[in-house]
Amino acid sequence: MFMIATTSAATSSDPTGVLIFLAALGAAAVFMGARLAFNLRGAVDATLARRRAALELRGQRTGDLSLAETDSLGPGFFKLIGSVVAVAGLALLALSLILATH
Repeated sequence: MFMIATTSAATSSDPTGVLIFLAALGAAAVFMGARLAFNLRGAVDATLARRRAALELRGQRTGDLSLAETDSLGPGFFKLIGSVVAVAGLALLALSLILATH
């Protein structure tokens, strides 16, 4: 059994480190989400090509060549996921800004 020993937070503790972490995480999420959502530098096309190559390789290893023929995830799926990630990143940035000014 593991026990985690922590010190209690003082009443005057400053959450600057957490706010910086939230802001950095939010900025990274906005960047990566926008990259997929708007297909910057062919991000969606490259992702689909990597996925297709991985399925072909898996099909060759297992002997099931029908894996490479599946086109279940199109570009729209990755653009949707990118949009969700970008909006979540904006929410994290807004949260860190609200907490920093409060």
